Amino acid sequence: WSQVMCMYVSISNLSTNYKKNVILKSISLSIDEGQSICILGENAAGKSTFLKCICKLKKYSGEIKYKKDLKIFYLPQDNILLDELSVKDNLRLFIDKYDEKVDNDMRDEFGISDILNVKVKNCSGGTKRKISLFIALVQRCDLLVLDEPFVGLDADNRGVFLKKLSEMVDNGSSIIYTTHLSDAADMAKKKFNLKNGILEELS
Repeated sequence: WSQVMCMYVSISNLSTNYKKNVILKSISLSIDEGQSICILGENAAGKSTFLKCICKLKKYSGEIKYKKDLKIFYLPQDNILLDELSVKDNLRLFIDKYDEKVDNDMRDEFGISDILNVKVKNCSGGTKRKISLFIALVQRCDLLVLDEPFVGLDADNRGVFLKKLSEMVDNGSSIIYTTHLSDAADMAKKKFNLKNGILEELS
């Protein structure tokens, strides 16, 4: 029973096609509490598609079971921020019960405090990614699903985020993320490679 209690997501024989091309081929995977999983693979290998299936954003065949009342936060590869709003207004929009006193230290650590009144459209791609990741990190959720979260971040910022993600996992949250950066994969307790629609665990 203890095994059932801590399983967040159970994926069995998941397959999906795009037109006539097989993107994912009967993938099975379980995501447990306090687990970090990294999916590696080349561009167009189907990594984003796999994450979208987990988040019920894409049709698939097979079965995905979820723990009751599982809270998932999904950060896509594309920019989620609203360009016309300030950084602060975006934070308020995406973070439930956002209180300006909350996470002040973390906001400082990510260098976001200095740009709260700047419109997002005037921020660089790397800064937008940083703000999006900050939003993901302060969610109180069971499972974080992150698609190429570190693209556009320099090594220092990447290190800060990886440290925070590790702390979340230590506190019982689970994370599944895609990356093509080998140093960003090292945080994960389990690594998989997605190639030709098949998910293979790396030792």
